[in-house]
Amino acid sequence: MFVFGKLKGYFDIKVVLVFLSVFLLSSFVIIINLNNDEECRVREFKVEATSLEVGELIIFSDVSQNAHSWRWYFGDNSQISFRSKVGHIFMKEGEYLIRLIVNNECSIEKLVTIVPKKNAIDNSKMPVFSVASHVLEGEKIDFEDRTEGAKSWEWRFGESGKVDSFDEKCSYMFTSPGVKSISLIVNNDYKHVTVKEIFVVPKKEEKIKIEKYKSDIPHNPFQNIPDAPPEDVNAPVKVSKGPEIGGTDDGKLESLLESVAKGKTSYDNFLKHFCKYNLPIVIYKDAKTSTLREFFNAVKKKGDRVKDVRIQKDTEDCIRVINVDKKHKHYF
Repeated sequence: MFVFGKLKGYFDIKVVLVFLSVFLLSSFVIIINLNNDEECRVREFKVEATSLEVGELIIFSDVSQNAHSWRWYFGDNSQISFRSKVGHIFMKEGEYLIRLIVNNECSIEKLVTIVPKKNAIDNSKMPVFSVASHVLEGEKIDFEDRTEGAKSWEWRFGESGKVDSFDEKCSYMFTSPGVKSISLIVNNDYKHVTVKEIFVVPKKEEKIKIEKYKSDIPHNPFQNIPDAPPEDVNAPVKVSKGPEIGGTDDGKLESLLESVAKGKTSYDNFLKHFCKYNLPIVIYKDAKTSTLREFFNAVKKKGDRVKDVRIQKDTEDCIRVINVDKKHKHYF
């Protein structure tokens, strides 16, 4: 009887421990699910427009709480927008899948159908202004409205996703290359919007020469670039980050370069790991430098594996310098 009682007590303790473990594990899973539900409560975004027609200004906005980052994809090969509320104009009719990513976690999609512009437009009320066929990236260009009776103006230049100027005459400097849609609305008449396109020619990448390799932290070639402004929903976006930028470290970059050497990664996919308009400089141990594209082409052409790659990031998580220990001299 004594032995049986002792075994029974031992069995009861084990059962209690098993049930306690199951309870704690279940509680942990429930907490994780609740946190995920909290992060991804965004289910909808607003679409505001007089009509969903070609050339009409459409306002897209996220009104969810606790959101701190946004990425808008409009399905027409236009630039990604990074604000909670953005304006967009579609230049062709058709169906467009609008995608919004909030806090890098929640993805919401909505199909928008753009119909042809109706002919019931009074052309005499259309804003009048002229645009050059092209302009160099970083070059200032002047705009002037010549609409009779105009008393108020809203200029949008296709980069910031918001009104860029409220003046009759204004200047603008495009910070990224490609085709940009310039729109003008006068006297708050959103039915009559003049939209014109301009091609922004990319400027050439400049090579930065460093005379001597002294340490792991080389001369800072970006010291004259002003600091990024504080987070502000209404401030213009100056840095365009690739979707993969947050998780890129030394090891991941080495794996990526190995994929480039095998011909499995294109230059466009390679760029997803960098700030698009703040590309890094590549510095070899013998102090030679190259642009990111030259480095990519060298890796792809030779097909060898790159070893001992170290990166340096700034406060925006942008990779600014890539240090390469060139062990294989035949490689580059």
